[in-house]
Amino acid sequence: MQQSAVAYFTNGRIIIAPVSRTVSGDNIATDPKWFGKSAKKTVIAQAIGEGLAASRADVPDPTSEEWKRQFIPFQDAAAVKNFKTFMRDARRVDIERTDDAVTLTPFDNLGPNNGFEARESDIVTLVTEDTETLAVHVLALLGPRPPAMSG
Repeated sequence: MQQSAVAYFTNGRIIIAPVSRTVSGDNIATDPKWFGKSAKKTVIAQAIGEGLAASRADVPDPTSEEWKRQFIPFQDAAAVKNFKTFMRDARRVDIERTDDAVTLTPFDNLGPNNGFEARESDIVTLVTEDTETLAVHVLALLGPRPPAMSG
Protein backbone atom coordinates (compact mmCIF):
# COMPACT_ATOMS: atom_id res chain seq x y z
CA MET A 1 0.00 0.00 0.00
CA GLN A 2 1.18 3.48 -0.79
CA GLN A 3 1.59 5.79 2.19
CA SER A 4 1.62 9.57 1.78
CA ALA A 5 2.35 12.67 3.81
CA VAL A 6 2.92 16.34 3.08
CA ALA A 7 5.44 18.77 4.57
CA TYR A 8 5.20 22.56 4.48
CA PHE A 9 7.54 25.28 5.67
CA THR A 10 5.84 28.63 6.17
CA ASN A 11 5.87 31.43 8.70
CA GLY A 12 8.93 29.87 10.34
CA ARG A 13 7.13 26.60 11.01
CA ILE A 14 7.53 23.08 9.69
CA ILE A 15 4.16 21.38 9.24
CA ILE A 16 3.76 17.65 8.59
CA ALA A 17 0.50 15.80 7.95
CA PRO A 18 -0.71 12.44 6.67
CA VAL A 19 -2.39 12.37 3.27
CA SER A 20 -5.19 9.86 2.70
CA ARG A 21 -7.23 8.93 -0.35
CA THR A 22 -11.00 9.29 -0.22
CA VAL A 23 -13.39 6.69 -1.66
CA SER A 24 -13.87 8.93 -4.72
CA GLY A 25 -10.09 9.10 -5.26
CA ASP A 26 -9.30 12.59 -3.93
CA ASN A 27 -6.31 13.18 -1.66
CA ILE A 28 -6.95 14.82 1.69
CA ALA A 29 -4.36 15.97 4.22
CA THR A 30 -5.47 15.94 7.85
CA ASP A 31 -4.23 16.35 11.41
CA PRO A 32 -1.21 18.59 10.79
CA LYS A 33 1.54 18.73 13.39
CA TRP A 34 3.79 21.78 13.51
CA PHE A 35 7.30 22.38 14.75
CA GLY A 36 9.48 25.43 15.09
CA LYS A 37 12.29 25.75 12.59
CA SER A 38 14.79 24.77 15.29
CA ALA A 39 13.16 21.37 15.90
CA LYS A 40 15.61 18.50 16.06
CA LYS A 41 15.97 16.24 13.03
CA THR A 42 14.87 13.24 15.13
CA VAL A 43 11.59 15.00 16.01
CA ILE A 44 10.90 15.78 12.35
CA ALA A 45 11.82 12.21 11.40
CA GLN A 46 9.34 10.85 13.93
CA ALA A 47 6.60 13.14 12.60
CA ILE A 48 7.27 12.00 9.03
CA GLY A 49 7.08 8.36 10.11
CA GLU A 50 3.84 8.98 12.00
CA GLY A 51 2.39 10.91 9.05
CA LEU A 52 3.15 8.08 6.63
CA ALA A 53 1.77 5.48 9.06
CA ALA A 54 -1.49 7.46 9.48
CA SER A 55 -2.08 7.60 5.71
CA ARG A 56 -5.18 5.63 4.72
CA ALA A 57 -7.09 4.57 1.63
CA ASP A 58 -10.85 4.74 1.14
CA VAL A 59 -11.58 7.35 3.81
CA PRO A 60 -15.07 8.85 3.60
CA ASP A 61 -15.50 11.81 1.28
CA PRO A 62 -15.90 15.07 3.18
CA THR A 63 -19.08 17.07 2.64
CA SER A 64 -18.75 20.24 0.60
CA GLU A 65 -18.83 22.24 3.86
CA GLU A 66 -16.07 20.06 5.34
CA TRP A 67 -13.95 20.56 2.19
CA LYS A 68 -14.29 24.34 2.63
CA ARG A 69 -12.92 24.12 6.19
CA GLN A 70 -10.37 21.39 5.47
CA PHE A 71 -7.32 23.71 5.35
CA ILE A 72 -8.11 25.70 8.52
CA PRO A 73 -6.02 23.36 10.75
CA PHE A 74 -3.03 24.03 8.46
CA GLN A 75 -3.51 27.78 8.79
CA ASP A 76 -3.72 27.33 12.56
CA ALA A 77 -0.53 25.21 12.53
CA ALA A 78 1.23 28.01 10.65
CA ALA A 79 -0.18 30.63 13.07
CA VAL A 80 -1.79 32.60 10.23
CA LYS A 81 -5.33 33.84 9.81
CA ASN A 82 -5.98 32.93 6.17
CA PHE A 83 -4.84 30.95 3.15
CA LYS A 84 -3.36 34.01 1.44
CA THR A 85 -1.02 34.58 4.39
CA PHE A 86 -0.20 30.85 4.57
CA MET A 87 0.79 30.91 0.89
CA ARG A 88 2.92 34.07 1.15
CA ASP A 89 6.16 32.15 1.67
CA ALA A 90 4.97 28.52 1.84
CA ARG A 91 7.13 25.71 0.56
CA ARG A 92 5.77 22.18 0.06
CA VAL A 93 7.16 18.67 -0.34
CA ASP A 94 5.01 15.58 -0.90
CA ILE A 95 6.29 12.32 0.62
CA GLU A 96 5.12 9.01 -0.87
CA ARG A 97 6.27 5.56 0.24
CA THR A 98 5.57 2.51 -1.90
CA ASP A 99 7.14 -0.77 -0.81
CA ASP A 100 10.81 0.07 -0.12
CA ALA A 101 11.06 3.35 -2.08
CA VAL A 102 10.18 6.87 -0.97
CA THR A 103 9.54 9.65 -3.48
CA LEU A 104 9.94 13.28 -2.41
CA THR A 105 8.30 15.82 -4.70
CA PRO A 106 9.03 19.51 -4.13
CA PHE A 107 6.53 22.09 -5.34
CA ASP A 108 6.72 25.65 -6.62
CA ASN A 109 4.44 28.13 -4.86
CA LEU A 110 2.28 29.82 -7.52
CA GLY A 111 0.45 31.99 -5.00
CA PRO A 112 -2.91 31.77 -3.24
CA ASN A 113 -4.94 31.77 -6.45
CA ASN A 114 -2.97 29.05 -8.22
CA GLY A 115 -1.65 26.86 -5.37
CA PHE A 116 1.36 24.64 -5.90
CA GLU A 117 2.88 23.00 -8.96
CA ALA A 118 5.12 19.94 -8.78
CA ARG A 119 8.74 20.59 -9.69
CA GLU A 120 9.22 17.36 -11.66
CA SER A 121 12.91 18.01 -12.36
CA ASP A 122 13.72 17.99 -8.63
CA ILE A 123 11.93 14.80 -7.56
CA VAL A 124 14.08 12.62 -5.30
CA THR A 125 13.58 8.87 -4.95
CA LEU A 126 15.22 7.12 -2.01
CA VAL A 127 15.40 3.45 -1.15
CA THR A 128 15.35 3.68 2.62
CA GLU A 129 13.15 3.04 5.62
CA ASP A 130 15.23 5.37 7.78
CA THR A 131 13.03 8.34 8.64
CA GLU A 132 16.04 10.43 9.71
CA THR A 133 17.42 10.16 6.18
CA LEU A 134 14.00 11.20 4.88
CA ALA A 135 13.93 14.14 7.28
CA VAL A 136 17.29 15.42 6.05
CA HIS A 137 16.10 15.32 2.43
CA VAL A 138 12.66 16.80 3.17
CA LEU A 139 14.19 19.70 5.11
CA ALA A 140 16.67 20.38 2.32
CA LEU A 141 13.87 20.40 -0.28
CA LEU A 142 11.73 22.75 1.81
CA GLY A 143 14.18 25.50 0.96
CA PRO A 144 16.80 27.17 3.03
CA ARG A 145 17.38 24.48 5.58
CA PRO A 146 15.92 25.64 8.87
CA PRO A 147 18.80 26.19 11.32
CA ALA A 148 19.65 24.03 14.33
CA MET A 149 18.53 20.75 12.78
CA SER A 150 20.97 18.66 14.77
CA GLY A 151 20.57 15.27 16.39
